[in-house]
Amino acid sequence: MEKKTRTTYKEPKFYLDKRPGKPAGIFLRYTYEKGKLLIYFTGETIEPDKWNTETQRVKRNVTGGVGINESLDKLFEAAKSIVRDHRLQNKPLSIVEFKTLLDVSRGKATQKTDFFSLYDQFVETESHLKAWTKGTKTKLETIRRQLVDYGKINLNQLDETFFQKLVEFWQTKYNLRNSTISKNIHILKWFFNWCLTKGLITNQFKQVKINLKEAHKKVVYLDLAELKAIHEVKIPPEKKYLERTRDIFIFQSFTGLRFSDLHNLKATDRNGDSITVSTIKTGEIVEIELNQTTAAIWSKYSKFQAATGRALPVAVNQLYNRFLKELAKHTGLNEKITMVHYKGSQRVEETFEKWQLICSHTARRSFITNGLTLGIGSEVLRSWTGHRTDKAFQTYYEIVKQRKIQDIEKYNL
Repeated sequence: MEKKTRTTYKEPKFYLDKRPGKPAGIFLRYTYEKGKLLIYFTGETIEPDKWNTETQRVKRNVTGGVGINESLDKLFEAAKSIVRDHRLQNKPLSIVEFKTLLDVSRGKATQKTDFFSLYDQFVETESHLKAWTKGTKTKLETIRRQLVDYGKINLNQLDETFFQKLVEFWQTKYNLRNSTISKNIHILKWFFNWCLTKGLITNQFKQVKINLKEAHKKVVYLDLAELKAIHEVKIPPEKKYLERTRDIFIFQSFTGLRFSDLHNLKATDRNGDSITVSTIKTGEIVEIELNQTTAAIWSKYSKFQAATGRALPVAVNQLYNRFLKELAKHTGLNEKITMVHYKGSQRVEETFEKWQLICSHTARRSFITNGLTLGIGSEVLRSWTGHRTDKAFQTYYEIVKQRKIQDIEKYNL
């Protein structure tokens, strides 16, 4: 007896379940994963002699055939889409869940459309499709926890009253700054737009404008003299971690890398006298030439690179920021800086020593500001930083303008 070869279907197939004296039921068969075979009744029936086994559709010129074939086409695409989405999300798909989702696609069942079910679906789907950074995911998770505390949200009432109550909640319950609340609302509207494209809500939320008072954001950066001071400061032998932190920060300040790209940098990313980076945040591919300073730092960690494959011994962001503050304090960066923000209508001023404000992103700000100050063209800087437009540089232009006003005084007699 000839042994039958098991077929693994790469795409959904349709077949007839023939019964004597009755129209045959049309079923979908789909082996979408090893060991998982879906058998699903399409809800359609047809006389066997009117079925084309090659095309797996109703034959031409059969009364009602066009409508049945359209229904099968939609089901075919729905099945593939469900499997594709779950694979992108790296999420298991049971046969029971698969059948339920197909029922939803046919209108036989309703999908959960409450706020948090949709929010979770939005995060799961978009985070994989758009390759969100860890920071973006964390921000969305934080907002979700806060909104659970807020209570039930009616997606049919996203009016001005809803947004005003939400702002008041964030101000009173979490004592958030206006700038943080504005960012949260921007993220929420991102989610609402996603719901709108799926036809789940109306565009009511688009009519609402929330304008919270915000202070002009002060950019904290280090000029070349301050970077030189960090580069040359003596570090106690027992604090080797500060030496590593200094090397990494100087490298970052002269390449303009975001922390995520710095942490992900591999030894193989270097090609001759430059490094090529596929940026995590935007997906842009940038090539950054190494100068004498950055090339020396890279070479210093050749043994580390050979052992780990990573370019530099970068700590996790929280630890890196803590070490940076310690390094900046040790260097004596104690200039007084007053930062202003608003909570509701209240203006809040806080004064810090500069070392307290240093973090991983300070390096990127320093790279851009110093580049513009040195007269490097914005188009060249953007080729290094991955910015697509000049708009992001507007704040830095203001800093350079103020420095020019101050520096002209040096020419007085």
